[in-house]
Amino acid sequence: MKALMLAMALVAMTSPAVAGEPPSATALNTAPVAYFVERMPDGIEALDNLPPNARDVVVAKARLLEPVIWLGGRHCEGCTNDIFGTRLEITAVVRGEAEPGQVLNVFVGQRSDHRAFISVPKTPDQRSREYTVMIYLGEDGQRRLAAFPMSQSAYEKWNAEWLAYERLRMQPGFRE
Repeated sequence: MKALMLAMALVAMTSPAVAGEPPSATALNTAPVAYFVERMPDGIEALDNLPPNARDVVVAKARLLEPVIWLGGRHCEGCTNDIFGTRLEITAVVRGEAEPGQVLNVFVGQRSDHRAFISVPKTPDQRSREYTVMIYLGEDGQRRLAAFPMSQSAYEKWNAEWLAYERLRMQPGFRE
């Protein structure tokens, strides 16, 4: 009887009706995006990338003050809809109300966007660059970065740079 109950529990846990099916290919957005761009993509109006409830929009040049960190914890304890976070310093304002030298805490990427490919600066060289960012205030009062579409080839180039750094970092005696 105990084995039968255990088998029924196992079937119930793996059943799509109970556990839910994984997102389909159409529900998962497979287009790569970047939150930090070296220049604004051609043919893109920055405000088209914002959620409808965004306010206090700022397009600016900025530098990272801290690495972009994952906000989920080891086992996603305390997970929220925000995936990453960082601090950045505004170096020049392109549009909106901000001051050069202003330091902001921002969230980067949301789980509800169902993004498969997100690029954020990871290597020391990538983190040292100046980027164009679009910052907005969400309805919850949190500052977030808007995503810019990126080509698959640009994503692959960024990913190759990061993987080359990771291979180098794993070498004995490596020091940053």
